[in-house]
Amino acid sequence: MASLEQPHWEAVIPTTRDAIRFLASLPDIEPFYLAGGTALALRLGHRISLDLDLFAEIENFNDSWRANLERELNSFAAFKTNQNSLMGLVMSAQNLDISFFTYGYPLLAPLDFIEGLKLAGLVDIGMMKLDAIGGRGFKKDFFDVFVIAQTIPLDELFEASRLKYPYAHGFGMRILRSMVDFRQADAQLDPILLAPLQWDEVKKFFLSEAKRIGKKSFGEK
Repeated sequence: MASLEQPHWEAVIPTTRDAIRFLASLPDIEPFYLAGGTALALRLGHRISLDLDLFAEIENFNDSWRANLERELNSFAAFKTNQNSLMGLVMSAQNLDISFFTYGYPLLAPLDFIEGLKLAGLVDIGMMKLDAIGGRGFKKDFFDVFVIAQTIPLDELFEASRLKYPYAHGFGMRILRSMVDFRQADAQLDPILLAPLQWDEVKKFFLSEAKRIGKKSFGEK
């Protein structure tokens, strides 16, 4: 694993950077890697992102691990536990959420390091963001996939999804339909953008890509 060259620290607040450094020092999070919006913002610098979402290909979190992690994080800041289950742990402090999730899907790209913390590659973040569009459909997810697609064409992400989500039958069709459903996103404010992006431009891109990929992959008109 290599260190990420020239991370976009302007995309996060100082507390987030301090938290990344602190997390990297904890043995309990060795299996975890950073993904989600902040991981992408640190790579591409297109928007502000605050929270840290960490994932590991493990089955569940045991009580001892959760207790140790809560104690360690509270030595960094006064964290409040918002969610605590076998599948996830979400803690909040100083306008910062740190989330840990079990995630039983393989990584397809090599990890990088950022301040000693593992960082997911662009292709894996892209597929996770496509999955987010197919689930919650937040405006920030559309912006995120749009900027990823300037480097990795959506065709390649759809192809890679067969390897990452081999048992998710109908994944591609679900994502295609969600790519043109902007009802949730239209009701939301734009994320704080650092790149000159327009929501109308993003929507036109997805409408065009959904039509093109649908015709190419599924024979849709």
